[in-house]
Amino acid sequence: MSSPAGRSLVVPSDTDRSDATVATGARAASAISASPGAAGLTSRLLLGFSSLTGGLGAALLPFLAVLTLAIRDYGAFSLVYLVFAEGWSVVLSAVCDTWARLRGEGRSAGRWADYAGALAAVCAASAVVTFAAGWAVFGDLLPALAMAVATGAALYRQGARYHHAVDRGPRAVVPSDIVAIVVLVVALVAFQQAGQPLLTSLLCAWAISSVAAAVFFLPGALGGGGIVAWCRRNGRTVRALLSESLMMDAGAAGTPVLLAPILGLHNFGIYRSMSSLSVPVQLLIDPVRPNLSQIPLRRVTSVRVVGTLFAVGGLLGGTAYLALAFVVPVVLSFSPVLTALSSFAVPCGLFLCLQFLTYVFNIFARMHVSPRRLILGRVFHTVFAIALPITGAVVGSVTGAIWCYVSTTGLTVALWLGLLLLGRRRPGSDGPTGHAEAPEQAATAAR
Repeated sequence: MSSPAGRSLVVPSDTDRSDATVATGARAASAISASPGAAGLTSRLLLGFSSLTGGLGAALLPFLAVLTLAIRDYGAFSLVYLVFAEGWSVVLSAVCDTWARLRGEGRSAGRWADYAGALAAVCAASAVVTFAAGWAVFGDLLPALAMAVATGAALYRQGARYHHAVDRGPRAVVPSDIVAIVVLVVALVAFQQAGQPLLTSLLCAWAISSVAAAVFFLPGALGGGGIVAWCRRNGRTVRALLSESLMMDAGAAGTPVLLAPILGLHNFGIYRSMSSLSVPVQLLIDPVRPNLSQIPLRRVTSVRVVGTLFAVGGLLGGTAYLALAFVVPVVLSFSPVLTALSSFAVPCGLFLCLQFLTYVFNIFARMHVSPRRLILGRVFHTVFAIALPITGAVVGSVTGAIWCYVSTTGLTVALWLGLLLLGRRRPGSDGPTGHAEAPEQAATAAR
């Protein structure tokens, strides 16, 4: 989501402002002058549709894994999938959110080619690590290679989609989303008809669909300076966000790695499947993350917005509980993972509610909380994110690990919301830049 040098900044005043509002002014002005009401409605409909296709394109693979794989296979898949999750976290911090935060300061992080070069480097490194981890866990070359290709291509597609949704509008990303969805389904059916094991079929289908969808974002991607030049230009912001992200990942990705030998692959598959329930929600939020990152601090900490977010979280959690407790045993009993998870309907419902709030408040915190407080908050979070689930696993096996994970998520919600409310009390904290400890941000806060 890099912005070309000199592109004017448009900060949304409403949460439903479309991605197209950050495109160049001439195209939008002519449309609005012709029919203001129609233009606004069309813009909102396009944003909604692109958010739907973007979320479905990213969430379909983990959803199919939960729905179809045996518990042991899902445990192996989810263990390697942690590399993809870590890669996406690094992409967001080092590339996507770096651009968003600099954009909030009215500055440019670089051209699309610069953005794509940095993105491609992170994706290539993630693919190599995925291959090594996949070979060790799967014990077979084909699924390891397929997951490595899928990881690299999917990370590039999602990171590039982030850029194009802001820079070129929703129409620029929908074709890639549709290709990702359709090719994944068709390829999965084809591999199953060919008699391939379900796990291998799923990974190969993901690889093919990710490559096909990533092709849409190749034009203009060459000629950038790569990750070194990107970090040299945007080093201060990259360091702040990446430090916070790596500490988060120590708890989010490191804890499962430590839990796997304690729980065993079967119980680990159940534990990770609860976390996977929130993946579709997170991936539905990601397409509108650029818009969320530009909402002023005073607005995101208002009673109306916070109350609405808690209400949405409660609705999601209640829906998850009802689905696991009553729908899965009757309709989805063919899924081994969901059937095992239905015994934990209450903690799963609470987790989904709290994880939604954690994800949204963390997006706001990464834009508005000062780098020093952001890192200190993440240090505190990392300590209990590692200690609580491991303690629960040792004392109460998978049940203890699950309930301690829920407790960790609740503490995280309180942490980020508290830091946001604290930041609101600071002078000049009404926009994406109000940090007294960050002179480079405060210099442009008065615009």
